[in-house]
Amino acid sequence: MKIRMALPASLLTIWAAAGCSESTVTDTSAQEGAATATENGMPDINGLTTYNGLNSHNGLNTYNGLNTYNGLTSYNGLMSTFDGRITTSYLVKCALPAGHSIKKQDQYNAWYTYQGSIGVGPGWENGSCDTNCQQAISACMMAHVNTAGVHIPLWLDSPISSVGWGQSGTYPNQEGTYFGNIFAPNPSTGKVDAFYCNGPAWDRSVVPGRLGAYQANAPYTNPFGQDAQCRNNCTAADSPNQNDGYKSCKGYNIPVTVWRQNAPKFDPNTPYKICSQNSGKCLDVPTEALWTNGTNIQQWDFGNTDNQKWYITTTDGGYYKIINRQTGKALDIWLGQQADGTAIVQWDYWAGINQNWAISPVGGGAFSIVGRNSSKALDVENASLSNGAKVHQWYYLGLANQIWTVTPAW
Repeated sequence: MKIRMALPASLLTIWAAAGCSESTVTDTSAQEGAATATENGMPDINGLTTYNGLNSHNGLNTYNGLNTYNGLTSYNGLMSTFDGRITTSYLVKCALPAGHSIKKQDQYNAWYTYQGSIGVGPGWENGSCDTNCQQAISACMMAHVNTAGVHIPLWLDSPISSVGWGQSGTYPNQEGTYFGNIFAPNPSTGKVDAFYCNGPAWDRSVVPGRLGAYQANAPYTNPFGQDAQCRNNCTAADSPNQNDGYKSCKGYNIPVTVWRQNAPKFDPNTPYKICSQNSGKCLDVPTEALWTNGTNIQQWDFGNTDNQKWYITTTDGGYYKIINRQTGKALDIWLGQQADGTAIVQWDYWAGINQNWAISPVGGGAFSIVGRNSSKALDVENASLSNGAKVHQWYYLGLANQIWTVTPAW
């Protein structure tokens, strides 16, 4: 049965809000009849870039069920760190179907519940995970990686029965196909096989941390060469699904093909207000330093003044420049710095990449706004609800003070 998964707007939002219940995630599902919709955002896979693979450390063993102590140990390995528990949440999300879950403890005896969702390795819940299971989960997990942590909706196609074939008009951009086995090293290379190849629209609707978007520390490689296309190296699905994705790549017969949504469209002649989901307050250039380069952007109650209105225009590569209506200056990362906490300022537009922004839908009509050169998100300092709170950049965690509504403001 093919299903569509309706997932929370941000897994990391739930983790941050729930404290020790960081992985308590509720998934709902509805029959769709084609492929699977999901959401990415895993910033890293513990063990994926190592020579050892997931199966040989981190307290994980595919010879035993995830529900058992020997399949996934409590107290150490993956369960002992925040990043490791993120990895665990995606392992369970990929492996188990909706309605199934496992519970594990960390080294402080805190319990975590991990919910299944996609179900590409259901037998691993109580039994072993064989080679096919490992390859299916590997492809699923790689498809969910975003090294910048940005969460975006995705559409998956695969020969895996729990995913299936079919396209969605909401997800027209074929990003790429993921395949390999991250659980154990390939005997011939001594490394895990963590691979992808490019779809025809890999460079459209760019998202930091994904293919073609200044991705740093990518845990997978294209074995066919830089920007090599899947269509020239993989075997397409059988008719009538030959345009949906691939059934084999480099000898791996359980790949996952990923589709992304179009980039949002903004009328370059329409001014917009950009408002924090957390506070309801909007990006504002302080009037006391209205015309000065380097003025720190703040949030303020919307008063329909031009210093709170912005023109949003596409630049190269699917990014945007954001120009204040009153001053004509651009939203800019101070001195192009990449550190958390760097001020977001206004500056004369000079087409620097620190003045380019990826605006990505995160569900519910809202967006993340992430700097091209830093892969850090527009963020209200300390999640403040006050007028005058400064806007800076921070690693994207999917928090409400990093999520923005963008609406016309004449």
